[in-house]
Amino acid sequence: MTEQDGYEEAVLLFDANLSRIDSEYTFSDFEALIGGGAPLSQFAASVVHAAFALVGLALSCRAMVFFTFKVDEDGHADSNFNLPLRYLADNAGTGPDLGAGPLRLACRGQCPVPWHSVNMWEPVSDPERGSIELVQKVIWRNRLGLRPSAAIDTVLQADNLELVENGLASHNGQSASLKVMEARLTETFGEEGKVNLEKLIRQHNERLSEVSSKYRAELAEQQQTYLNQIKDCRDEIRALKSELRNEQQKSRRLQSLLRGDP
Repeated sequence: MTEQDGYEEAVLLFDANLSRIDSEYTFSDFEALIGGGAPLSQFAASVVHAAFALVGLALSCRAMVFFTFKVDEDGHADSNFNLPLRYLADNAGTGPDLGAGPLRLACRGQCPVPWHSVNMWEPVSDPERGSIELVQKVIWRNRLGLRPSAAIDTVLQADNLELVENGLASHNGQSASLKVMEARLTETFGEEGKVNLEKLIRQHNERLSEVSSKYRAELAEQQQTYLNQIKDCRDEIRALKSELRNEQQKSRRLQSLLRGDP
């Protein structure tokens, strides 16, 4: 399962106490970071605990890989980092069910490639503030603006949750399906972490509309700027032509005086 399959990929960096997420990156941005991007000053001279998440529709995590990487004294990530995160996610063992069916989990104690386990870590187990649950909560907040288009697998289909391109919908049972998902989210994370799916879809559509309106407004403003610049240029050309004609007339009069013409 990859981005090409309609999934989104994210990498989350934990703080030193593993109690919260310090930074969030899309997978491509994380690759750029490893390739020599902006320094991670807050993690200088340390080993960072991170999680790779494969995200499907409804922002439900379908796989997680808990791994580590080194950061030098200047805050630069280890350029020799070569964990095959996508491969580990695709071949991971079964993990917990966060409401969308069991996800795939790769960590130190459950690594599909044994020699890579030294660069993995064991997620903290806690129903309230566990590492796996924390990753899912942060993904649901979606500060990265993820927009997966892949289905959540057959587990949700068994609950009559049908997925369409612009969000969650089902035929006549849409309301019941949303309630099933919301009940699962509430059961897993409690009221504090509850996500209203209808509200999430509405916010997503409103955001799309807002971005489209902003783009159209900026485009119109840019066009008007260009039109104003063209008008200014034309006015300047007309003024220069007028000035040139005046200078030519002066030159002709001077020439006539020099020739002694009446």
